[in-house]
Amino acid sequence: MNGKLILIASLLIAVLAIVAAGSGLLLKDTYMNDTASGAAQQRGNDLIVLVLCVPLLLVSAFFAAKGSLRGRLVWTGTVFFFLYTYASQSFLTAYNHLFLVYVAAFSLSLYTFAASVLTLDVGRIKASLAGAPANVAAAFMFFIGGIVLLMWLALIVPPLMNGEPPAALETYTTLVIQALDMGVIAPMALLTGYLLLKREAWGYALASLIFIKGITLGTGVLSMAAFMAMDGIEIVIPQAIIFAVLTLGALAMALAFLGKMKAPAAAVKAAAA
Repeated sequence: MNGKLILIASLLIAVLAIVAAGSGLLLKDTYMNDTASGAAQQRGNDLIVLVLCVPLLLVSAFFAAKGSLRGRLVWTGTVFFFLYTYASQSFLTAYNHLFLVYVAAFSLSLYTFAASVLTLDVGRIKASLAGAPANVAAAFMFFIGGIVLLMWLALIVPPLMNGEPPAALETYTTLVIQALDMGVIAPMALLTGYLLLKREAWGYALASLIFIKGITLGTGVLSMAAFMAMDGIEIVIPQAIIFAVLTLGALAMALAFLGKMKAPAAAVKAAAA
């Protein structure tokens, strides 16, 4: 992917995210039509967008544009976070003055993420991660996929069997986060685990992206829980613990993978030539 495109897309996403998150934190009427729990969670995520994810996006974009493979993977994983965040806000957040900003950020993140993934040199990524703990990473991928499915099925199935809506639905019309997690995140994690066991190049690439996504999203969820607690809203402790474990696990695996990434011999020879 062209370095200029990386920088331009990143700047546009960053501007949209700053507008959306800044308004969410500073303007009291932004989430006035959401539930108390929904508003607290979105403000918690807005804080992480501003203090962690926008800086990470811009710094990683700088290195990705210069040709750093590690920078490219961190950048793509961070774009994945913005895609998930603004898909959620486009489809879940009660309509407000930021709706078009959410849609623009969602669309831009979607096509930027797709363009980056489709142009990844997965063979080079696998060679660079030759010493990475693939089996451990595969086990963690299966854990992510399994625990996410079990966590949300436990929320949905019992009320479904009783002919009742789940309590988490509150006043909303559907479960957008659960749909994204069970329909996209969990299958992606399970597929990545399988690819890693088979030592397929795409397994190494996708795992790297999921680790970054896990760190950013997990931190966002913990911030959401903190904002809920400050507003006196009850927190589901088991879910908070699960996300804390997933966040720490993703951080440890990211360090094990990306922290030890080395240039493959072929890439070194090409650079020397």
